Amino acid sequence: MKISGFSMVKNGVSLYYPVTEMIRSILPIVDEFVVAVGDCQDDTREQISAIGDPKIRIIDTVWNLEKYPRGMENAHQTDIAKEACT
Repeated sequence: MKISGFSMVKNGVSLYYPVTEMIRSILPIVDEFVVAVGDCQDDTREQISAIGDPKIRIIDTVWNLEKYPRGMENAHQTDIAKEACT
């Protein structure tokens, strides 16, 4: 059996979301962690990449707020990460 974790994030650093701490906390109990990283204007992607764990798989995404309005983009990005889990 393989255990996958997943999440999505965009501009986590500038929004003061503890994204690296969140990822580090789950790594001991998963076989892989998939994170959909939106088109950030800060260094969120770089900080996730700097963790340097081979269990982390980053998927670069672009948020489309016109196609997915009123918070639906959050669900869409979560689905992207979930579908990439093995």
